[in-house]
Amino acid sequence: REGADGDVTITDQAARSVMGRLGLGGEKPLRKIAALSGGEKARVALSMFALKASNLLMLDEPSNHLDVGCIQGLANALSGWGGKDGAVVVISHDREFCEKVGFTHIGTVTNGGIVLEQRPLQESDWEQYDIGSSKMA
Repeated sequence: REGADGDVTITDQAARSVMGRLGLGGEKPLRKIAALSGGEKARVALSMFALKASNLLMLDEPSNHLDVGCIQGLANALSGWGGKDGAVVVISHDREFCEKVGFTHIGTVTNGGIVLEQRPLQESDWEQYDIGSSKMA
């Protein structure tokens, strides 16, 4: 198929390679979506995003329903995604995932708005979410 950016065809080999890196190896890429678990369906969706060229990727809780290996692979992929021409917007409460990605900007929703700062994650970003924290009111 031709698109605005040229040939947008994806080979079976490229698709299976991406799905394999996200834990969908063997015969799983050939299964019908209905036969996959929730986590496997999420991996298929992530594979589609990885294969489609775009300059903005928005993900809401992308590490939900993924195993540790898949989360690590996703974090690695996102940490280098976009270069100078792209951006990733992620909503996540998964501290380890966010630290692995290494975001450069942090947005905090407060008082009905968002405050965007160019900085790495800080310990204080997690205080309200740490269930065992002694600072919880």
